Amino acid sequence: MRGLIARQFGRPSGLLGLLVGRMMARSNADFSRWTVGQLREQAAGAVSIVELGPGPGIGLEELLRAFPEAKIWGVDLSKAMLAESRRRNSSAVKGGRLSLIEGGVAAIAELAPADVVAANHVLYFWRDPAHELKLIGQSLRPGGLLALGYQLRHDMPPVAQRQFPRQGFRLYDTEDEVNSLLRSAGFTRIVQSVMGSSERPGGRLALAATDAASAHGGGS
Repeated sequence: MRGLIARQFGRPSGLLGLLVGRMMARSNADFSRWTVGQLREQAAGAVSIVELGPGPGIGLEELLRAFPEAKIWGVDLSKAMLAESRRRNSSAVKGGRLSLIEGGVAAIAELAPADVVAANHVLYFWRDPAHELKLIGQSLRPGGLLALGYQLRHDMPPVAQRQFPRQGFRLYDTEDEVNSLLRSAGFTRIVQSVMGSSERPGGRLALAATDAASAHGGGS
């Protein structure tokens, strides 16, 4: 059962997926709000924002508040999570400020150029993270920003440390591993921040940007 639940975190579906979505909403809400607060300081004036893997939509809700002039997209592989995001942010969807798209990282190419791409707790589920990060970099405008939220292996709950790798998900032991991935994807300006204390972090955020020459597929 624990393995079945762990698998759902990669792509929630059905009744169990809805349960996992509610677990995400409880456990990740504070981190989602904190990451948006960091973005508000670093990306003031952003008018085109994409969130990858928005789950139950708390991050989207905060982005709508923090960037009142922005058009925002939520892109998720899970129909169940898109439905939860729509329910939580129904007025923004009806008003046209928020669009929800079923798909993965490749889907954001059609939304380019984005000022900001936010992606919390999705890094573990990418089979080829360097490739996915490169696609994100190519979808950002020159000087655009990636906000990559994650947690290191030793800071995760023990059940996640055991079950995620069994499901084929990749965990990370150091910030340097994440920085190396970002650099290999063409990101040259990377700043790491920690929510809470370094002894008991509530999550980590890598803010990364590409040089103008490497944006929109211009780099190799």
